[in-house]
Amino acid sequence: MFEYRNIPKKYINQLARIHKIKYLGRTEEEVIGDLIQAGHKERLLYLNEQFKFSSLHMTICQPESNFPDKSNTPEKFLETLVSEGHITQKGINNEWEPPLKPAIQICAVKHDGAAVYLKLVEEKFTLRKNGYTTVSASYASFTSVVIHFGEEELIQLRCPFKDVKKYADYVMNLMGFAKPYTYFTVPKLTRENAKQLCALLSAGVASKHIALPTSVGSIRFNGKKGVNLDTDHTYQRIASAFEGLRLPTDHTMDETCFFSFTDQKTSIVVEVTFEVNIQKGYFKFTTAVPEAVIDHVLDALVAVNGSSRQQQMTAAGKE
Repeated sequence: MFEYRNIPKKYINQLARIHKIKYLGRTEEEVIGDLIQAGHKERLLYLNEQFKFSSLHMTICQPESNFPDKSNTPEKFLETLVSEGHITQKGINNEWEPPLKPAIQICAVKHDGAAVYLKLVEEKFTLRKNGYTTVSASYASFTSVVIHFGEEELIQLRCPFKDVKKYADYVMNLMGFAKPYTYFTVPKLTRENAKQLCALLSAGVASKHIALPTSVGSIRFNGKKGVNLDTDHTYQRIASAFEGLRLPTDHTMDETCFFSFTDQKTSIVVEVTFEVNIQKGYFKFTTAVPEAVIDHVLDALVAVNGSSRQQQMTAAGKE
């Protein structure tokens, strides 16, 4: 069922549970068939769209120059993609399966207001056992990017942090930027920004990795499921004991945070867990989440960036 291929099985099952449809011990196709029979096709199509461009990763890049004239609006950018042969006119707001090859190809496009979503695919290889031998097998590797054409021109890359340059270069080349491609990532993930992000999302802290200026280089605290370390009395007592030894507990290297999000259109509850790596400067989810959650987190990241810039301007004015 191609039109539902993007939905993780656990959310198909959750939708079935909400509508009292049996899902245990059944295939996805069987559960989807019963959901359609019960009149929930539109909800399934909506969920498929929600996960079409989903990823664990999200890095926001801000080019150091304005978007080029040929790509400075969603309409112009889509016209550029069509005229330069990257997609066809029919590809806009559609998904397809191009023949696999190692080069990056576009396999889905969505125009939504002031944003254009691209799903990219590359052929990659893995080794698999086949009888007594090991064979090389080809598979499709997907990455998504979202280009925001608003007051703030941003490129959102949904790839591992180590691959940001590769995909930033690809997108900026598509858009017509001149080499060398220059950009910076926002917001800068400081300890203070991480706190502000969690506050905006009403997120609890499940895990903290803290650097110690001792022969014991660092220590990680992991809360039990559902425990917010920032409000947990046991953690607070341990932190006080460390401070009594003159060991700081605010030198956070990374944090894992969590919050619940209810999708208003389907009533599905998404338990969101994300990692803020302050030491390396990246953000990522631990499991794929729907577009509504990504938008919610993106709004918070943009707000943190705006607050951080305002503080920097205020500090500069005082000097």
